[in-house]
Amino acid sequence: MAISHDINVTRALLEKYDKPGPRYTSYPTAPEWNPAFGEADYLAALRRASLTPETPLSVYVHLPFCWERCLFCGCNVVISKKPSIAGDYLNYLEKEMGLATRELGARKLVKQLHWGGGTPTYLNVEEIRRLFGMIQKVFTFAPDAEIALEADPRVTSAEQLDTLRELGFNRISMGVQDLDPGVQAAITRNQSEAQTRLLFDRCRERGFQGINIDLIYGLPEQTLATWEYTIKSTIDIRPDRLAVYSYAHLPAQIKHQKKIDHLPRPTGAEKWDLFALARKLFLDAGYRAIGMDHFALPEDELAIALDERRLHRNFMGYSVVPAEDMIGFGTSAIGEIGGCYAQNEKRPVNYYKALDQDHLPIHTGITLTQDDTIRRWAIRQVMCNFYLDFAELERRFGVTYDGYFGDEERLLAEYYGAEMLVREAGALRVLPLGQVFIRNIAMVFDLYLRKPEHFNAFSRTV
Repeated sequence: MAISHDINVTRALLEKYDKPGPRYTSYPTAPEWNPAFGEADYLAALRRASLTPETPLSVYVHLPFCWERCLFCGCNVVISKKPSIAGDYLNYLEKEMGLATRELGARKLVKQLHWGGGTPTYLNVEEIRRLFGMIQKVFTFAPDAEIALEADPRVTSAEQLDTLRELGFNRISMGVQDLDPGVQAAITRNQSEAQTRLLFDRCRERGFQGINIDLIYGLPEQTLATWEYTIKSTIDIRPDRLAVYSYAHLPAQIKHQKKIDHLPRPTGAEKWDLFALARKLFLDAGYRAIGMDHFALPEDELAIALDERRLHRNFMGYSVVPAEDMIGFGTSAIGEIGGCYAQNEKRPVNYYKALDQDHLPIHTGITLTQDDTIRRWAIRQVMCNFYLDFAELERRFGVTYDGYFGDEERLLAEYYGAEMLVREAGALRVLPLGQVFIRNIAMVFDLYLRKPEHFNAFSRTV
């Protein structure tokens, strides 16, 4: 189906470009990270980061606990109905924060804090206060800091929201995925529309801004009719922001997805039709398309940042926060700091063991080369702002576009020919059709993808 604003995605284009590819939450992507990267490498990165004490940080805290498992989920979670498990975890988080921030010296200013999961509101009110106090002991928040968390409408109480607002949380993201009961039953995410609306209304009443709802297309049992109801109901709720993610079905890597392997799910052109419908309805309702899979109301900061070409992207999603270094705490948490990526141990038993021995629980990572840094910047520019400014490239890195990306320019010829991309005076600009296939365009700049064995590690691009 064609979508609004003169974008016509044909079946031929889908057949050509719907293939495995990274989402580029990082570059180099995770398959390039190496378990040989260890604590000593991470400590060196933290010390490098300490050399710019006035530069703000982003902080991510991973809270892995959930009451039940959703079968679509690819996050690192721990399923437990034993509330006391969270208190033990906080003890280890406190120790990790102490070990890591000791290396940061005077660099303690935080511009962005995000609690992700899992289900951060698995924590009770006392635990929420304790964790926030732990963070305040080692960091200082900027007056305009973005302080956000993910919330599950099924378990988040009014008392928790009151506590979060009192502490200074100002943004919240709700997992919804789909409002159809049949789809919810298939993925074991039974969440009534009334629960979603109640949490949204409570958040709005308490003054949360940039309220986000997450949806997923391509789930088992989804149809155009059920999906249209989900989209129209979401528009009626009127969140400030929306994330509309493509479902990544990777049962070989995510074992519990095997339980839904037998169920019918939209793929290829049928899956694209779901996203096309969502895009059309959201745009017609006044939302702006942000990046490859987000939407925002025109007055939202994300939409304004896109117009001003200052949109940023990290593991917490699209952002306007100019904090290029991010430090992560908790199981599986990723840091992007001091010229490296570093990921913690994923299993709590290994995470706890390292900290019991007074070691930072690093599982894998990579130190970026200068080429990695240049390509990461170029990929983020096209992924976030749909624009790559040649003068800015030269100002930042001392290289010219044609001199550095000559091979890539030749590979981009097919996207010029398909009217997905245009070369202007001093810049590349991604056209509306190219925005649909932005992951494919970004892949041209990915030097590591020239090793074809990595392709099976990624979800499909549409």
